[in-house]
Amino acid sequence: MMRIQILGTAAAEGWPGLFCGCPTCNRAREAGGKDFRTRASVQIDDIHKIDLPPDTLYHTMRFGVDLSQLKYLFLTHSHGDHFAQSEIEYLREGFSYNLANAPVQIYAPPAVHDRIDSLIRLHPDLPVDLHDGKPFVPIVADHLTFTPIVASHAPTQLCVNYVIQSDCATVLYTPDSGIYPKETLDFISALHFDVLIVECTFGPTKHRPVAHMNFDAVLKLRDRLRKCGAVKPDTRLILTHFSHNIGLLHAEFEEMARPYGIEIAYDGMMVEC
Repeated sequence: MMRIQILGTAAAEGWPGLFCGCPTCNRAREAGGKDFRTRASVQIDDIHKIDLPPDTLYHTMRFGVDLSQLKYLFLTHSHGDHFAQSEIEYLREGFSYNLANAPVQIYAPPAVHDRIDSLIRLHPDLPVDLHDGKPFVPIVADHLTFTPIVASHAPTQLCVNYVIQSDCATVLYTPDSGIYPKETLDFISALHFDVLIVECTFGPTKHRPVAHMNFDAVLKLRDRLRKCGAVKPDTRLILTHFSHNIGLLHAEFEEMARPYGIEIAYDGMMVEC
């Protein structure tokens, strides 16, 4: 059994947006609950984490996540809503004691790798082992295997998403994907997924899906994966990473997505497979 907790489900600005007074953010402030969305990250089986957003401390308190148990940290890219660099420093003694699995194994694409490497040079006592996360090369992390895949998110750096596999399940996690390049589509088309956790930053808008996906782009991805057998009738499709610009609160988006058999993630959502 793989146990995934979706800690945050918002795009970079959060939802309600930090400084935003738009009608959608105001409605979210009034509604609360599932309409409060923090920056995207997932926790898997207590010892694995993907991304380190600026809301991580809040996640630990709200959802009871114990990061003293962290053993593996996988990063997707260097944008601030996915990688809050200063948080890494708090692994040092004096800030943290009794780390159960130090040194923490960190896997990162080049832009993030370089920034963490600079921290290690500044703080040689930082209890981490830093590794390159090379696209399409599997990383065995205890009972799970993580494979970085190439996303189309930022033209100035390599951004990755992850395929996560256990003995009994295969999961695709795509917090910032854009429209996948051919090499990625070919790779994931050869797999068999139990769960897709896919970004839908632009929601049902007709915003051109550059750097992110909208609902139509998600449907096209699912259709392609269905045709090649990578997605089965019982594969769960869960959407995450939403911008407040989509204009729909959680229940409204759920109602729209339900006829397609698609689930809408919320902060703290648990997925077991």
